[in-house]
Amino acid sequence: SDDKQPVYHFLFAWAGFIISLVWIYLIANEIVNLLQVFGVVVKLSDGILGITLLAWGNSIQDSVTNVTMARQGFPRMAVGACFAGPLLNMLFGIGIATIVKSVEGKTNFQLYFTQVQMFAAFFLLFSLASSLVMMSCLRFRMSRTYGVCLFILYLSFMVVVILAETKVFKIKIDGVLTVTD
Repeated sequence: SDDKQPVYHFLFAWAGFIISLVWIYLIANEIVNLLQVFGVVVKLSDGILGITLLAWGNSIQDSVTNVTMARQGFPRMAVGACFAGPLLNMLFGIGIATIVKSVEGKTNFQLYFTQVQMFAAFFLLFSLASSLVMMSCLRFRMSRTYGVCLFILYLSFMVVVILAETKVFKIKIDGVLTVTD
């Protein structure tokens, strides 16, 4: 009969999903390539492009979604998404990269650690610790003061990381962390 779906109908959904992933991958690569060309033309390093234009472009959709959720009466969901989204991206990104290296048979690989990454890790830990302390003191109620503090922390992060990337700070770091079994 004409009302019944074919047995192979679910394959169209999977094909659409896989094709969407391929398109997202291709477009993301082209955007990164365009940013790198822009950096070469304007003489900006990949690090500065990554923490400014690429990071801002990557977080706009999350910001719009979280603000919309908060305005529609779901502030807890918006706050949860602020922390869960980047955490999920980071854990999946690092986890999948580690699995790929392990499957390739490389049990030892090196992680390069620069002073920019050191400052970024410091600010991440400081922002998480200060958020925990401030939220505990404010009884887990968001206030304008908390938002202003986070914004000031972000601006200071940007200044410090850009100064570190332009080699204003001269901190000696070993540079390589070897991960073994």
